[in-house]
Amino acid sequence: MPDYVYTIKGQGDPVLEGDSGWAWPPLFSGMVTAQDKKAAKIEIEAEYGRKFPLRVLRADLEKYPFLLRIDLLDADNDYVRRRFLQTECKECQCKFKLIDKYNNPHCDYTGADYCSRKCADAGKAKACLDQGMLDEGRLPAVIYQIKQKSTGMVYVGQTIRAYTLRWWQHLTNPSGSKFHKALQASSKTDWEFSVLEVIDVPRTSPNRATYISERERHWIAELDSVASGFNTILPAALEPQTSLYMASEAFQGASVAEPSPSF
Repeated sequence: MPDYVYTIKGQGDPVLEGDSGWAWPPLFSGMVTAQDKKAAKIEIEAEYGRKFPLRVLRADLEKYPFLLRIDLLDADNDYVRRRFLQTECKECQCKFKLIDKYNNPHCDYTGADYCSRKCADAGKAKACLDQGMLDEGRLPAVIYQIKQKSTGMVYVGQTIRAYTLRWWQHLTNPSGSKFHKALQASSKTDWEFSVLEVIDVPRTSPNRATYISERERHWIAELDSVASGFNTILPAALEPQTSLYMASEAFQGASVAEPSPSF
């Protein structure tokens, strides 16, 4: 059966809300699975123990303090569906749902990566510290590979954090990428993590981040991990039609725009 998302709005200040008359954000948002929109409305009203209008005339505002809106949720609408999925805080690893944060008027942080403002501030502080240590040359970056034993296919990445932490992040915080889908679909014993290179940036290099990304490009080309592995995009500053083997030579000593490090 299809899924439906709904919002329950309350009346707002006419001066602030303009012609709509309904306050934003909604009082509550949720999702139900039902045969059709009519069945979804019945289920919502049963949950709240009251009737909700789907449309209210301005002359009837005093009779109806709430307004219900119901929309069909497309199966491929990952942007909205993510709000209802359990998410892990990148700082404290506690579980939360974005929709619960949206429904909580006292929530101090509604971002998708952290459960609270406290964790968001701590996570951002660590990111700044890592970048500062990288710029000062006190935190070595590494290029790593993750190989699937059964196929020999590899994924190549870079990190300025402890490489064991990066492996753990791949396991516990997967995205919808080709690599993560393969990782989640097979036994963890079918994979091995190894460091390809500990980056020793020459003092003459004008930009550490660019140098690190150039070494990542080198290993992606060396292992052919786009065409024959799990890397799905070319590194930054490469044209889509450029061969990685040609690009790895072309970028030796070349001046390129600084890409964002892969954390």
